[in-house]
Amino acid sequence: MITLEISSTDIRLMETVGGRVIRWASRSLEPGIFEEEVVSDPQALSAAIKQLMDSSGIKGKNVIASVSGLYSLSRMVIVSSLGGVTRQAVLEAAMGVMPLSEEELYLSWQTVAPVESGEQVLVVGVPRDVLDSEVQALKATGITPRVLDLKAMALTRAVNREQALILNIQSSSFDMVVVANGVPEVMRTSAWQQDELTVEERAEHLAIALELMVGFYNSHHPSFPLDITTPLFVTGQMSGDLALMENLQARVGYLFEPFTPPLVYPEHLPVSQYAVNIGLALKGTAAAKSLGQSGYSLPDINLLPETYRPWRPTARQLYYFLGIVAAIVLLLPLYQLTTSAMDETANLKTRYTAFNSLMERRQVEIRNREPLQGAINEYNTIVGVGGGFVEDLQVITSLAEELGIDVVGSITHSGSSINFNCQAKDHIAFRKYIAALTGSGRFSSVTPPIEPAKYPPEYVTGGPLTLTR
Repeated sequence: MITLEISSTDIRLMETVGGRVIRWASRSLEPGIFEEEVVSDPQALSAAIKQLMDSSGIKGKNVIASVSGLYSLSRMVIVSSLGGVTRQAVLEAAMGVMPLSEEELYLSWQTVAPVESGEQVLVVGVPRDVLDSEVQALKATGITPRVLDLKAMALTRAVNREQALILNIQSSSFDMVVVANGVPEVMRTSAWQQDELTVEERAEHLAIALELMVGFYNSHHPSFPLDITTPLFVTGQMSGDLALMENLQARVGYLFEPFTPPLVYPEHLPVSQYAVNIGLALKGTAAAKSLGQSGYSLPDINLLPETYRPWRPTARQLYYFLGIVAAIVLLLPLYQLTTSAMDETANLKTRYTAFNSLMERRQVEIRNREPLQGAINEYNTIVGVGGGFVEDLQVITSLAEELGIDVVGSITHSGSSINFNCQAKDHIAFRKYIAALTGSGRFSSVTPPIEPAKYPPEYVTGGPLTLTR
């Protein structure tokens, strides 16, 4: 496994095999490659990585690389388990506690532990320009990154403690992590201009930043504040500055604890300076999963966006492929049968053509008979209506006489429709007549006049009616 830590001032490579550190190397970067801790010259960074690989002999296309936490956001949120930990549910929970913009950030998350109200989820947002520029530099080197990991999470994995404070000091920035129950509850990265400060001022600056971060954590966890006995691990390039370490140890109240990672490594390896690489090498390994006594699991988030990940078939896609192959094998005999059937079909087609010509001649004869058949059907319909029409007339006229309605003109009968004109002495009688026809049970509908009248519809006193039998 090859790991790569990238900062604005230097890069570090490490190669591990089976949990054992084999080789490591580092080199400083020229000014101008980074601008405000963001890669501004991917080609120059790519050339520096390639030179370091060539000089150290540490080469490989699949690399796990670190990502700076500067400008990144991370929060612990609670997501209800009723609808499941979906993308939408995580976004809704995170938007309440952190400024999110999917147009500017790549968002990643992982369920950390169950809680009473749902699931505790760690959400991480990294600026798109930070990730894009780093991936471009790696690809220009010929490297296909398969995993990108936040430095703070790599450090948490390397320290491998339930409770801890981590201070990773570089020449241009420093990372701070509060680890609780094996989870990085608070992760912060700050840039600084330490060259302009004295040793005492540097220690004071770091101590104040550490106190502010601990105060932030304690204010959000009043029931479980950090204990003064919580060990403090100091790592990074400047962890070897003895004067800075002495001043810092005198300033903070936490106990400094030596960094002893769960890897096999040579005694002369400066492990504190390669702490990020070690954490990257432990990603997904059994040693990194030794925690969890409280039901928590170490975050193992891959920050590499889906658009940059190489395509790999899923288990479902593999099943589909094997199913298609099996289907082809099973269908081969059917194909042979189909070939012989196609020959027979050609013979049947010839016979069908002759039969179709005969049928067309018969259809011409049938069409010539259709007018006569239509007249016969119409006659049978009239005969079939028979007494039903007489009964309809009786209902229409008897109700008209009863309500004082005049039936004007003739009553016409067309299939299931009956049409006639009527006139009432007033609109009330006309409406009662329509209601009586509807309630007679002889007709499925009674349609009153629909032509515009001189008065509103409710005051119409007569007109054409259409009854549906």
